[in-house]
This record gives sequence, C-alpha cells and structure tokens, in this order.
Amino acid sequence: MSSSAHAAPIPREGWVEKFCKNLALASLIGLLLIAAGTVVDILLRTLTPYSVRGLYELNGLFICICVAGLAGLVFVRHLNIRMDMMRALAGRNQTAVRLVCDLAEAIVLGWFAGALAFRAQDALAYDEKTMVLGWATAKWWGLAAAVLALAAAAVLLKALWAWWLALRDRAYGQPGFWRAAAVVLGSVALCVWLSLTWVDTDAPAGMQAGMAFLVLYLLIAVQVPIGVALAIVGAGYLALTLGAEQALVVSQNEVARALSSIDMVAIPLFLLMGNFATWAGLSGDIFKSGSAWLSSRRGGLAVASVLGCGGFGAICGSSIATTATFGKVAFVEMERRNYALSLAAGCIAAGGTLGALIPPSVVLIVYCLVVEQSIQVAFQAALLPGLLAVLMYVLAVAAAVRLKPDIAPAPESFDWTLAYRSTLQAWRPVVLFALVLGGLYGGFFTTQEAASVGVLLALAFAITTKGFTWVQFRASLLDTALNAGAIYVIFIGANIFASFMSFTDTTQLVLSLVDLDTMPHWLILLMLAMFYLLLGTVFDTLAAVLVTTPLVVPLIVGMGHDLVWWGIVTLSLVEIGMITPPLGMNVFVMRSVVGERLPLLTIFKGVTPFLAADLIRLTLLIAFPAIALWLPKILGD
Repeated sequence: MSSSAHAAPIPREGWVEKFCKNLALASLIGLLLIAAGTVVDILLRTLTPYSVRGLYELNGLFICICVAGLAGLVFVRHLNIRMDMMRALAGRNQTAVRLVCDLAEAIVLGWFAGALAFRAQDALAYDEKTMVLGWATAKWWGLAAAVLALAAAAVLLKALWAWWLALRDRAYGQPGFWRAAAVVLGSVALCVWLSLTWVDTDAPAGMQAGMAFLVLYLLIAVQVPIGVALAIVGAGYLALTLGAEQALVVSQNEVARALSSIDMVAIPLFLLMGNFATWAGLSGDIFKSGSAWLSSRRGGLAVASVLGCGGFGAICGSSIATTATFGKVAFVEMERRNYALSLAAGCIAAGGTLGALIPPSVVLIVYCLVVEQSIQVAFQAALLPGLLAVLMYVLAVAAAVRLKPDIAPAPESFDWTLAYRSTLQAWRPVVLFALVLGGLYGGFFTTQEAASVGVLLALAFAITTKGFTWVQFRASLLDTALNAGAIYVIFIGANIFASFMSFTDTTQLVLSLVDLDTMPHWLILLMLAMFYLLLGTVFDTLAAVLVTTPLVVPLIVGMGHDLVWWGIVTLSLVEIGMITPPLGMNVFVMRSVVGERLPLLTIFKGVTPFLAADLIRLTLLIAFPAIALWLPKILGD
C-alpha cells in the first residue's frame, strides 16, 4: 500500500521546518498572484482590445521561482510518495530505514538544485533572453536555483540532525535497528553491485533497461520515495552509460522544464482550488442538493453521494481527498437514516475514484505532459467516460437496493420547498463548474487559465464563508504545497528516468519482446488491464502511471491506439484498483474516516456492486474507444 510518511513519530517543529513552511507559503501566495495576473489578462482581452504584453513569458519566469519553494517542506516532513512493501521484512523499528532515506532525499534535492544552477550558468553564457520582452533569463534561473539550494540545505541539515540524534541516543542499540539496517543497506548494496557489474556503455539495451527497472523496484520496496528513486536510477544510469556530463544536462533540462511549465502549474492551482472549495463547504452544498432531490427514492442518499463525489471530484481532482471529504459529509447522514453501513461506506469509497477521472484531473495533466499530448483534448476525452462512470455507479446502487431492499430505508416524501432551496444554495459549485469546465471545453481558457479562474473564485467563496480565517487559508496553502511538491518531485524523477529509457531505445526493446504481428491485440490489452488492476491496489495512482509509462506506451503506439484514449483507460484501471481487495487505497481511507466500528471486510463488501459496474464500463471503454474520442473530434471540427 502507498504511504507518504515514515512510521516514526514526527518530531516537534524546529526552525528548519518553519523555514521550509514559510518558503512554501510565500511560493503559494506568489502563484496566487500569478493567477490574479492571468485573470486580469483574460478580462482585458475579453472586454478590451488590449492584453498584458509578454504575460506568458513573465509567468514562466515567476513560476520557476515559486515552484522551487514548494520542494523543501515535502522533503523535511518526509511526505514524498513512497511504498512500504518491505515493512514486514524490516520490522517495526524503522529508524535505520528513515536515516538512509533522509540522506537519499537530501542528495537528490541537492542534485536538482545543482542542475538548476547549471541551467542558470548556461543561460548567462549564451545570453539567453525572452522573445517578447527581451529580459535576460539567467538571473531568474539563478534565483530559482538559490531557492532550491536553500531548501536542499535545510533538508540536509534535518537529515544530519536526525543522524546525530540517532547516535547521541544510541538508537542503534534498540531492538530491531540492525534488522532494518540490514534490509535497507543490503538492498542498496545489491543495487550498486548490480549496476556497476552489469551496466556500462557496452551493455546491451535489454540489460540496461532490465537492470534499471530491477534496481528501481528494489529501491522503491525499501521505502526510498518513488520520485527520488526514479531520479537516482535515471541520473545514475545515464552517468554509467553516457557519462556524468550527459546525466547533468538531462537533469538540468528536466528540472528547468518542470519548474517553468505553464501547463504543470495548473496542478498546484487546481489542488488549491479544491482546498478552498472544501473550506467553503461546496461538498456539503452538492450533497444537500442531491439528497433533497433523491431522498424520495429508495437508496437516494447513496445515489446523491455518488453524484456528490463526482461533482466534488471535478473540483478537487483527488480520489483520496474526495473520499475523505464525503466520508465526513455523507456517511453520518446515511448512518442516521438507517442505511446499511456496507452500502454507505462502499458508495463513498467507490465514488471517490471518480475524482481522478472527471476533469480537471491532476493525474491526467501529468500523463499528458509525459506522453506529450494535449491536456485540453484529454479533458474533453475524459468527460463522457467520467459521466459513464457516474451513471454506472448510480445503476449499481439501484440494482443493489432492488436485490436487497433492506440495505436502504423506505423512501421519504418529496419536499419541493426543500429541493428548491437546496438547489439555490448550491449555486456556488454550479458557477465554479460552469466557469472552469465551460471555459475549458468552450476553448476560451487554456488549462492554466482555467485553473487561475477556478482558484480565485474558490478563494472568493471561502473568504465569504463564515468561519474561514487566516488559519484555514494557511492550512489550504500548506496542504497544497505538500501535495503539489510531491507531484513535482515524482514528475521530475520520472522524466529523468524516461530520458535514460529513451537512450536505451526502449521502444524497440519492448516491441521485440512482444510480437504485435502474431499476438492478438485484445490479448495484450487484457494483460495490460490485469497488470494495472493489480498495480492500482498497491501503488499511488500517479506513481503507477509514471513508473509504467516508458514500457507501456510503445505497445499502445505500436498497436495503433490513441494515447489520449489509453490515458483514460489507464486512469480507469488504476482507480478501480483503489477499491479492489485486498489493498484498495480508498477503502483504507474510508476506514480511517469511519473508525474501528466498521471492519474492512464490510467496506469491501459494500464496493462489490461498484466493482461489477467498473468492469462493465471498462469493457465498453476498451471495446468502443469512441466513448472517449468522440467529443474531442466534435469539438475539434
């Protein structure tokens, strides 16, 4: 199962963490100012014949500095995306694992900062300037590198302090320390031996690629954060096969490209939009409106929960956040009205998976950037499959209560007044949907512009909500910084790793292993589907997509399938895995919300009808790609 933190208790906040926290807060406020400038530009070009000259270039320069300030807090708090697959083998005492991983994180962040510094040096050497404004870019890259270097220094200090405390307190004498040390150090030593022994400039491409994946999975298994492991293996193997200079060039290009990406910055903005929307109570507005209209039907609250998860997922873009939010909003209400707890928990856990598919989807943005596809087209392609997923879940609820009427209470009488009032009270999410999604599908906004409009509107809703204070504002910024920072790290690491795989000509390697001329394409798709279903049960969604893309995409292209369609299929598969026994992530999130009174087996029982609906939907999506590709074709004509 995915984990984003060490098992050891988080120590009291020190000055290093405070520094990184303030840096992250300043960075997010900077991104809000960039969003405000973007909205001003939209208004100017809509209402007047003028626009902000060179805004695109200005945004790119400021974004790289702001995004650089997000990384430190993620590393200091040890919240990079990681796995805990070897926890049983390493034992309960994870001190040795934490110490080794801390050093690995500090080294990689320092490597990123150094790569960005060389990017600034190159910009200075070649007198690089922006095309419209003619501004020299070297000082901006230098400032971003300085910010990242400060964050790396803070992370290194925190790591060294942890080592000092371990030595001072003689942590090595505690039971289980050397057992964990043997597991993690033995795995690292094995990775080094395999790499130095089998990988060099003369090694066959198959050997290089095979060892890269083996070493990568070994590092991930011993809890090295996935993004960190990707960066270590990618840069290390580039150095072994092409030289250290080539590894540095690739690293500086990928770090600079990620930090200055206009499309990528939509991710923290959409995440911040979701946080503001949560504090503004938009999830409650959606659920109250749905329940008022549907409570007169048996199972109506369960249907309202599914619809609410779909609507709120379109705002926040996160499956886990949607499940956690509606677990608090809807579960108590269904429990109060005597719904079977299995149905109540199951519909929320399953409904939460809609968050990664219905636009704006954070994971879909990252996927498009990796495979170089249009984000706007992908959002258009995701709409009908997302609506189909919602419809199938509604039908699953209807079938469940039809077969077992006792799992839902008798319908209540319909109250027109309540339904009318609740609909009026839900005007805020309606306006947010209309502006963000309408602007995207109508071609009025780019992805970054839609995110800018959405985050400022959600902030306005939050500010005008009773009880929203600086504390909530600050909490929204920090939560966004942690999640966005982790995404950037894994994105950069995945791109460095993918660069190495491209140098080994992975495309031809994969196609040589799988004969597309003789093997039926439906069989290949079936095997990939089963692979992703299993992967989704234990891997974070983003990690599952990024780690496997270099191997899978050549097959999809070789079979002549559309990469946007495959992105929708992949997200569907991984999200289904999040509710599949025995390690469905959303089920564990739901369990954490409801507490010990609801066994995991009960929640898994509750998601069974939705799993059946998912398999039917997935079959339709694979058999009829037009479900995803029809809308982009119509809107593109």
